[in-house]
Amino acid sequence: MAAKRTRRRLVAWCSPLIVFALIAAACGGGNDDADANDPQESTAVETTETTAPDADGDSGEDTPSAPDATSTPEDEPLVAPIDTTTTTLATDNDADSDDEMELQPQFGGTLRVGVEAEGDGLNPAASNFAVSAYVMTYPIFDPVAYWGVDGRWTPYLAESFTPVGDGSSWQMKLREGVQFHDGTALDAEDSIATFRAQLADPIVSLAVRPVFLAENPIEQIDDLTVQYNLNEPSAHFPQQVTSQLGMILPSEWLARAQTDETLNQSPVGTGPFMIESRILDEVTTLVRNPNYWAADITDIYLDRIEIYPITDSVIAAERVIAGDLDLIITSNSDAILTLRDADGVQTFENLRSSEEFAMMNTQMAPFDDIRARKALTFATNREAYVPLIRQGTAPLAETMFHPDLIWHNPDVKQQTDMPEEAAPLVDEYCGDFPDNCTNDGLIKIELQHSGPSVEQNRIAELLIDSWEPYFEVEVDELLQDDHIIQVALGSYNVVTWRQFGEIDPDNDVLWIECRAIGIISLNWPRHCDDERDALLYEQRGTDDLNRRVEIWHEIQQQIRDSYTYIFFTHANWTIGAADNVHNVCGQTSPTGVELFCNNQGRVQLHQIWLS
Repeated sequence: MAAKRTRRRLVAWCSPLIVFALIAAACGGGNDDADANDPQESTAVETTETTAPDADGDSGEDTPSAPDATSTPEDEPLVAPIDTTTTTLATDNDADSDDEMELQPQFGGTLRVGVEAEGDGLNPAASNFAVSAYVMTYPIFDPVAYWGVDGRWTPYLAESFTPVGDGSSWQMKLREGVQFHDGTALDAEDSIATFRAQLADPIVSLAVRPVFLAENPIEQIDDLTVQYNLNEPSAHFPQQVTSQLGMILPSEWLARAQTDETLNQSPVGTGPFMIESRILDEVTTLVRNPNYWAADITDIYLDRIEIYPITDSVIAAERVIAGDLDLIITSNSDAILTLRDADGVQTFENLRSSEEFAMMNTQMAPFDDIRARKALTFATNREAYVPLIRQGTAPLAETMFHPDLIWHNPDVKQQTDMPEEAAPLVDEYCGDFPDNCTNDGLIKIELQHSGPSVEQNRIAELLIDSWEPYFEVEVDELLQDDHIIQVALGSYNVVTWRQFGEIDPDNDVLWIECRAIGIISLNWPRHCDDERDALLYEQRGTDDLNRRVEIWHEIQQQIRDSYTYIFFTHANWTIGAADNVHNVCGQTSPTGVELFCNNQGRVQLHQIWLS
């Protein structure tokens, strides 16, 4: 049996980092460091599941499901992963009783929210947003567009989006009469200044450059209208500005922030809440914006929101149960089970908006050779992952899409749990590259993961148990921000990761296209496939759903055959809230469009109210 060597590089704890809005899920599979305590006494629950429109645009029926199960819609597969399994508290009262009084929204109060980590900053033009940063910044900024509950983009701070010609350019018109928190008026110059600041940032720009033309990527049409010029035609460009890239800052504030980095902790937005105070690693306090531009059409109930970074999600869950917190967001299985079993707690679970997997760096030995990648895939004990790691809270994954989604290719299966196929590949590889192998004929590799984390240690132990007959594994545990930076730089062999699952798969193109590869890469495995890129850009330019589905089915085959990812489970993003927290999944845009609730753990808080 191979010796397992462990190396740990632990520096000061920082926020989960890197790259813009879409990075929210790419956090190495989570960083919660806790064992589950004894479960609380269970309460009776009622479960409902709200499904997305099917491929023909019809709404699905509400389907009962167990809170820890994944229900398959009875109609067509879902176009978007917008169905959220909602576990609500049962009531002993008769719904028809004269004593039953429907609760009415109440104004006032402070919502106390627990998030899994601190953010390095809250400036969408210079900071690197993950789930925690989004929870803090969505109340501060109105994104120019966001996702409706039907899985389609909808204008938000923007009044409209209009394609130009074949969709190689799009014009965005901002709403008139909008003011920032500092009293300055929103206009096209602010949008351009924010875009150019993002383009100039060494990290945020990695998400900008692949999408827009190098020359003249944005131009002003009039006082409220800008035109984005794209690298290729897009039939659905606005969905790419539903998060960090769609948050606008005042141009005057941006000019000051260029010389004063402390301003990154207290940005100025247009949203219903503004920053009152921020103590890093302790609490960020937001207060209601008394001059919110949409206050006459959108009810904002809360007075304050306090957001606490708590790296141990089980402790955060226990604080909700104890009444010290009102709401948390987590994907940690122990925390989810703790929340489910607690009295007086409701959970909102989304099993279709993120994937957990291991991935290999194809530009570094030994995984620059497909034989080594195949051997690792074949040797992986994936069947044990669900009961031992996810404890039944998340289902096994075969591809980057949940099987309920129309994009999922049912013919693509992970080629794991077949160790007998690994041995001859390892022998062959070590015969050609003996310097990369031990004297016993094992391929030398390094498994990198984030930490300190009990959950990540469990995952590493499970993987090593299945790999060590064929690989000598050195474990490198890094703090989450350092872990992500090392992956972006290509300084790794194999890592555990969490990613994909965007509401529309076009927003996942960034992670697999060739032009995302550079000194710093967003194509983490650094595997380039020109044929795959052609398909990616074809689906981007068409509104033909059937053709897009065909393309994504083919892409899943290509990804499987490249042996760059080993998919484990469809992650379970869970919002846990006390029973006095209302309207968690009832947020609306300023024009009344009901918004997607649990987007990879990103949740809007602006219309929550407390009883």
